[in-house]
Amino acid sequence: MRPDSKTWLLVLLVVAFLGLFFFYPIASVFTSALWESTGPTLHYVRNILAKATIQTGLKNALELAIITTILASILALPLAYLQAKTDFPGKRWLAAAILVPMILPPFVGAIGLKQILGPYGVLNAALSGLGLADPARGVDWFLAYPFVGIVVLQSLHLYPILYLNLVAGMANVDPSLEDAARSVGAGPWQVFRKVTFPLILPSYFAGAVIVFIWAMTDLGTPLMFNFREVLAVQIFEQVSRPSNPEANALVVVLLVMVALLYLGARSLFGQQAFGMMSVATRAAVPARLKSGRAALAVLLFGGVTLIALLPHLSVILFSLKTEWHSTVLPAGLTLEHHRAILTDPRWAKLTLPSIWNSVLYSAAAVGINLVLAVWLGYVLVRKKFIGQGLLDAIVMLPLAMPGIVLAFGYLNCYANWGDRLVEAGLWQQNYLYPQTNPVALLILAYAVRRLPFMVRSSVAGFQQTSRTLEEAALSVGASPSTTLRKITVPLIAANLAAGAILVFSLSMLEVSDSLILAQEDAFNPITRTIWRIYSQEYSVTGEAVASALGVWAMVFLAVTLIGASALMGKRLGAIFRA
Repeated sequence: MRPDSKTWLLVLLVVAFLGLFFFYPIASVFTSALWESTGPTLHYVRNILAKATIQTGLKNALELAIITTILASILALPLAYLQAKTDFPGKRWLAAAILVPMILPPFVGAIGLKQILGPYGVLNAALSGLGLADPARGVDWFLAYPFVGIVVLQSLHLYPILYLNLVAGMANVDPSLEDAARSVGAGPWQVFRKVTFPLILPSYFAGAVIVFIWAMTDLGTPLMFNFREVLAVQIFEQVSRPSNPEANALVVVLLVMVALLYLGARSLFGQQAFGMMSVATRAAVPARLKSGRAALAVLLFGGVTLIALLPHLSVILFSLKTEWHSTVLPAGLTLEHHRAILTDPRWAKLTLPSIWNSVLYSAAAVGINLVLAVWLGYVLVRKKFIGQGLLDAIVMLPLAMPGIVLAFGYLNCYANWGDRLVEAGLWQQNYLYPQTNPVALLILAYAVRRLPFMVRSSVAGFQQTSRTLEEAALSVGASPSTTLRKITVPLIAANLAAGAILVFSLSMLEVSDSLILAQEDAFNPITRTIWRIYSQEYSVTGEAVASALGVWAMVFLAVTLIGASALMGKRLGAIFRA
């Protein structure tokens, strides 16, 4: 079906939306950093790169990303192989448990890790109980090794993204190719190394690039560890002067580094796809593991899940503790910190508005994305036109864009627009300036950054829905828009619901945009309130209340991910494709 004039108009509107709220903010950052009255310049970039602190920040950011991606790959690859290629008792439940680490942002997990690794924490208490350490001279592992702590938290949080992509990739491998390798004497390791892994390399790259970019640009986790010698935190510290050319040059350095590393990795790995038959010669049959190997598989799944859950369990216990000092477990449990979120005026004035704010911002982002994704899915699947592939690539770009870069761009470019609208009498205050009112910018930032998830869900729905009913409706005089609204959208409702759930939950727990754009307590989302209580109201009680709020967020995201998984099934991994 060729697009009509209305379809072209909608495509142009989508492009205009991304141009205004994605490309323009980024362009404003580049303009400020690379342009002055006399013309283009690299002066500000050179000044930034000449600073020893920035060089250290670049080095640390790169090392964090590389090590996190390697560790996440080590965790994800064997688990994905066992899930896709074997069968053993409890596999279904263990595979579901693997996704649990995704329900807690790593920066909240840092609170739990502090209780484990602090000078009076679980690790030192256990070592003292075994006679391996002096309880009076406990090492503060949390502050002594922040780099290690960040890598561990990021790896445990992000490996499920790689796992989902690898499972989806292995499920698409034609088993006859692996059979052919075995028939000429190749062992299991040779089959995996020379046949299976090359065939799933695009899927691996799709997950690895998300892990790499996420780890390199993560803001919340280094902040919680007070690890400030990393580029994302150095950019965050420039928020008070977003129009400063050197501040923008720092953002440009991060973005260019991410782009170069992404393009370099893609040229090496992302294009190495090997052809397979469009239809497998037979369905893949997982190999039933014997008792010994089955026990090892269960132990591997269970061990990784348990380690990944330690920060979560620690956050939960810390939110319930009465006293937890130099012991492996709390001395007692209480719901007082959870009640304080709702009833204690000292905390409720921060927590209750932030919960409402996050719901409002996230719901508005879902509404915007639903409209955009339905039309984008329609034109990307049902229409054929010049530039279709380019449109698809443009829509997916926000997935690879660090949130901190986009948020800084918003700080940089919209304030003057809002001032003009106020002067013209169209607004009573500048709703495009965070210090005045960041609501519009937060909603737009959430919507733009999560649009790829909704579009992929929509595209999957259109691809799996037959055109027959649409053609029948068109044949009796229904317009394309009526057909879409009354026929197609109800048929893909499950896909749209899964995408909406993910957009809503990921927006609720967005960190970078929230920390940068929300600069007044009245507009704080949940994540900024957790950081605010933890850092500004630094006390044992404040940490416990922040943990309780983190537990609420954890439970909420767990419910939404279960819902999305039930609706999308094995297609859930495709949503995380770069």
